[in-house]
Amino acid sequence: MQGVEVKGSGPVEREGSSLASGIVRFLGLRSGTYRLRFSHPKYVLLERDVVMRAGAPQSIDVMLSAAPQEPEPDEPAEPEPAPEPAVTAPAGEPRAVPVVDFVEDNFIGSRDPVKEDALGCTASAKTTLVQLRDPQPERALADTDEVIYVVAGEGTLRLGNRDVALKATTLAVVPRGTVRGITRKGRNPLIFVSVQSGPPCTR
Repeated sequence: MQGVEVKGSGPVEREGSSLASGIVRFLGLRSGTYRLRFSHPKYVLLERDVVMRAGAPQSIDVMLSAAPQEPEPDEPAEPEPAPEPAVTAPAGEPRAVPVVDFVEDNFIGSRDPVKEDALGCTASAKTTLVQLRDPQPERALADTDEVIYVVAGEGTLRLGNRDVALKATTLAVVPRGTVRGITRKGRNPLIFVSVQSGPPCTR
């Protein structure tokens, strides 16, 4: 089943959406007990506790029950009011950031799985500096395009059905609807700038 939102809470936090094959894959989990939450608009919410062991791949099969349908109204429903005009998002403030200097002043902690700092916000784009230690789960954004530029470190970008090596100065373009996940390699964090465009930026 595609489009099921899955969130795992435990020693580390993970979340993602199921692909067309019905699979959600979480990488880099630590040993311990996790509570998995499965949600979909057309199905009953399901929560399940599981015990995971690091380094040992585990497969968990889940079946969701269809949500009860709302009864049809006895009388014709009143017409809905006309939607209010869309509010135009603010244009944002111009900004220039020396990225290397910014990283030196805001370097990720030794135990932090990820650190994200907003670099810019406009009416249709959000620019974020990401410092990554733990893998980012695979996901697809339906209404957002993303451009990734690697500042430092090494890693792997899961782009659709293929893996792309990441290193300093690599630029990747992720069109909306494309599944992507990122994993770092080596001892140092993977540092990259992510520019997501489409919906209005909200800080």
